[in-house]
Formats: sequence, C-alpha cells, structure tokens
Amino acid sequence: MTLYRQLILSIFVLFIVTFLGTAAISTNNLRQFLDNQLDAHAQDTATSLGLSLSKPMQNDDFPVVASMVDAIFDRGYYQSISLTTTDGNTLIARSNSASHSDVPEWFRDLINLQVPAAEALVMTGWKQAATVEVISHPGYAYRELWVTALDTFWLFFATAALVLILGFLAIRQLLKPLHRVETQADAICERSYTVQNTLPRTRELRRVVEAMNRLSTTINASFKAQSILTEQLREHAYSDPLTGLGNRRYFDRLLHNFLESAETPTRGAVVLLELCHLEQVNKKSGYLGGDQVLMRTGELIKARLENYIPSQACRISGAGFGIVAADMCNEDADELASMLSKDILQLHIDNLVDHTNIANLGFAMWKPGDTINGVLSNADFALRSAQSLGENTWFRHEPPASEQFILQGAGQWRDYLGRIIQGEEITLHIQPVFSCSGQELLHQEILLRIADQNGRFMTAGVFMPMAERLGLAMDFDKLVIDRFLKHLKSSKQDNSIYAINLNAGSLHDPVFMEWLCNRLGKHCDCAPRMVFEFTEHGVLRDLRTARDVIKQLTGIGCGCGIDHFGHGFGSFGYLSSIKVQYLKIDGSYIRNIDTESDNRFFIHALTDTAHSIGIKVIAESIETAEELDVIKTLNIDGIQGYLTGKPESL
Repeated sequence: MTLYRQLILSIFVLFIVTFLGTAAISTNNLRQFLDNQLDAHAQDTATSLGLSLSKPMQNDDFPVVASMVDAIFDRGYYQSISLTTTDGNTLIARSNSASHSDVPEWFRDLINLQVPAAEALVMTGWKQAATVEVISHPGYAYRELWVTALDTFWLFFATAALVLILGFLAIRQLLKPLHRVETQADAICERSYTVQNTLPRTRELRRVVEAMNRLSTTINASFKAQSILTEQLREHAYSDPLTGLGNRRYFDRLLHNFLESAETPTRGAVVLLELCHLEQVNKKSGYLGGDQVLMRTGELIKARLENYIPSQACRISGAGFGIVAADMCNEDADELASMLSKDILQLHIDNLVDHTNIANLGFAMWKPGDTINGVLSNADFALRSAQSLGENTWFRHEPPASEQFILQGAGQWRDYLGRIIQGEEITLHIQPVFSCSGQELLHQEILLRIADQNGRFMTAGVFMPMAERLGLAMDFDKLVIDRFLKHLKSSKQDNSIYAINLNAGSLHDPVFMEWLCNRLGKHCDCAPRMVFEFTEHGVLRDLRTARDVIKQLTGIGCGCGIDHFGHGFGSFGYLSSIKVQYLKIDGSYIRNIDTESDNRFFIHALTDTAHSIGIKVIAESIETAEELDVIKTLNIDGIQGYLTGKPESL
C-alpha cells in the first residue's frame, strides 16, 4: 500500500475511533441524565398526584379522582399510572404501550433505559387510603438520545469529509517531492541521471531530495569519468594520435578477427594507400605541413568510408594507410578505390601539396580460407603495381579463377538470395552463452545459415551484408523470426532464452518494427524468452530511433543487447541512455587476449564502466583455453565461442 493511502486510511480510522469514542461518551452521559430525569419526573408526579388525590379520596369522590389521574396521564409523558388501595385493590390503572417508531429498535435495545417506578401515599386525614404508582414513558428519552446520536454522526461525517478532502489535497501536495524522488530513483535505475531543481519546503523532504540529487550527480559523473577513461585507454592502445584513425595494431587486430573468426564476415577487401613525396613536404613545409597532409588524408578517407559500413581505416606507417573493408565484392572494391583516388586530389586543391602525384592504392580481396600474410602480400603487390602504372592510380590483385568466390556480381547474389527467400531455404543453428564459470546457461544465440551452390553452409557473415545492400535483409529477418516462433510453439518443454540478431536496416525500418511488434503481440508467451541483438554501428546510425525501438521491445517483454561492441571508435556515453541488458565485446578484442596486455586493461575498464550502469558484459569468439583463463579474471559476466560450445542445428 502506498504511503498516500496509508495516511488517508490512518486519518479515516482516527476519525472513526474519535467518533465512536465521542458518541459513546456523550450518549452514556445523556443516558444517565435522562435516567435521573425520568426518575425525578415520575417521583414528582407521584408526590404531586398523591397530595392532590387526598381530599377527593376523603370525600369518596371517585369521578374527581379518575378525572385528575386522566388529566395527568393524557399528557403522554407516562408509561403507566395506577391507584391501589391499602388492601391491594386497583382503583384506577392507566397504561401507554406506544413507542416512538422513528427510533430504531436496535438503538432502543442498545441503550435499554431502566425506568424505575415512583410511589406516593394518598392520605385521608391521618389514615393511609391508597398508593399511587407512576412510571415515566422512556420513548421521549429514546428519541432525545437518537436525535443527539444522529446530530453527532452527521457533524462528525461532515467534519471527516472536510478533513479528508483537505488532507487529500495537503498530503498530495506534501508527497509530490517523494513522488519526484521515486521517479528520480527509477530514472537512475534506468540510467537517466536527472536532478530535481525544485526543492520542497519541508526540511526532512528537502534533505532527501538534496541527497538524491547528489547521488544522481555523483553516479553520472562517475560513469562519465569511467567511460572517458575507457575511451582514452582504447585510443591510446589502438588509435593514431595524429589522424584519429586506427593504428597498425588495430589494423592487424581487424584482419585477425575477420579472417580467423567463424562467425564474422569472411569476404572483403584490404586496401593499402601510400602518399607520394611526403618527405619533400616535410622538408619544404616542416613537419607541421606534413602533419596537415596526413590529417587531411585521414579526413578524406574517413568521409568516404561512411558509405561503406562496416569498414575501418588505419594509419599503418609514416605515409601509409590501410583500410579493412568487410562485406565487399569486387564491384564495390573497384568503386571504393576509384572514389578514393579522386578524393585524394583534394590535397592539391587545398594547397597542401604542390605536385599532382599524390597517392597510389592497391587492394586485394579475401575469401574464406585465406591467410593474413597471403592477403597482405597480395595487397602490397597490388600497391607496387599501382605505383608502376603512374600518378594517382589504383590496382586490384586478381586471384586465379579457381580461387575466386563462387558468386561475384550483385546480380548473381540477387538471383541466388531471392531463390533462398522464395523457398524459405534457411537453417537455424544455436550457440550457447554461458556464465563466466561455465555452470549457468545465460541464453542461446540463433545463427542463420544457408547452403551455397555446392551444398555447404554459408554463415550470415558471408551473405547477409550483400542481402542488406540489395534490400533483402529484412526478408531474412522475417524468415528467422517466423521459423523461430514455430520452434517455440512446438517445443513447450524448452524454457531457454534465445538471442536473435536484427540487421541495422531492420532496426531503423518502421514498417518492419510494426510487423515485428504485431507478430510478438500474437505470441505474448514467447516474448520473455527472446532477446534481440543489434550491432553497435547499427545502433549509432540513429540513436534516437534505436532507443525508441529498444524501449518498445522491452515493453513487450523482450530483452535487448548490443553485439560486436567496441568495433569502432565511438563514444561510450550513449550507453547511459539506451536500455540494453548486455554488451557482447567484439571478438577482435578477445582474440589473443592472453598475450595482449592492452586488450586486458581495456576490457577490464570497459566491464567496470558497463557494470556501473547495470549492463552485463559478454565476451564472444573465445577459442582457446588461454583466452578463457584470462577472461575469467576480468569480471566478465558471460562467455561465448567455439571453445565453450560450437553451433548446432536448432
């Protein structure tokens, strides 16, 4: 029961007790007074009547005696009047059995007035002639008591109603600060650190509000400090301080993650860009001029890659830049190289360089099974080939036809994926996510598979980026959700929680989200067993929309999480405003963590930052026992990878 209701109920009970006590005391006092009055009234009447009847009785004037008794009795204040001779003969007896019908019987039974009989002697000279007995009628006393009780009740009722109304308004006004404190506490739990600017006048409540404001401010400041420290640790370890791009370590880490992970994208391009004559710029304009050239080059590359997500640019040497462009086919790679060759001419337009021979680009495609050394060797060969072709040229390393990927052009992909969707030829696999101790199953992640032209399973990382580019990703998401809901309906004994990945396009498409919410609304019993995961770059594409979608899904009963967290160099500050249950750290930070001290330090700081706002942290892509041993020391909540559980068919 709320404090407000308790106070109102307490006031009401207090008034009831006060009313009953007051009514009981006043009624009892009035009852005793009326008892005395009835006794005195009867005695006075008996004495007066005894004296009055003496002379008629002496003269044996019986009609006068009767008329005098009737005159007294007819006033109606008496229950009975009787005249009895000394030998026991009743000369006159008058009685009135009428009762006041306007007084309830239960009230008369409750009060139960005891009316005594009053007697007086009738004398004839010095001789006793008769005895007169008078009993007052209690009806008038009952009526007086009833009217008094009613008046007391209505007085208390009106007073209680007035006090309750005033108390309602006063308590409501008094409790407003407490309600705001409750809202503020809920907001803190929801990672929204609000401060109350209006302080209550009541000293005790003012102290509570001030304490909550200090708590909210302190937690917010602590989270911001932790997130800034975590971002600085990441930038120090993986960022080039001059351009703000990734450094050589980050470049190598990305390649390891893409080429060695079974679940991340397994096709794409490595682009190497090398500036020409940077040494001449340094000699002519000093190192400050050279730094300006490098910074402007980084800006141009970063701006171009905004249209090629997920792709990351790094500065890997003094004049060299590297780009890891995942989910890219030959056509896209050629387009990217051509546009970068044109973009780089902006350096000459900005008068940062005097010559027109600014840079060359070489790139190589990777496919499943390629090694890091092989891909880098091919990209380096392509760069040297571009340099031999002339100014501002690019060259793509072309693997032998036998080594090329089975589907090359967008047209082939569109036809093939269209047939898959049309025939609903998808397969769902699951991979477990355990607690860090390995004893508790947190959830199972749904993994999408389709067969290639040779009947071998392709992971979503191979075909889903192309499906998203062709506008087919939402169709796959719908297939996955429908297939999974059918599984839940047919497996009532299964109480596990499952995580489903949604593409960035689906996350930000209102038509798809309306379809999803309608579908979940028809399967309300399934919603609490479903968690939807979104990639970090998908969330950051439109944070407001992502926040609204997550709020909508959690309102239905589903959970939400962020996948591949930390892949880019975005700020962590947005985590306080987005209501997710967990983060899955990108596998590039986990791989070889047993030998990478910077990774361990960064993940430990990231975990502390997430825990400070109630978000769990899960490490994915764990593939060696050494990695797992290190993960267990970093206060991480969950683990996922081929070491702890390989994908199996749902």
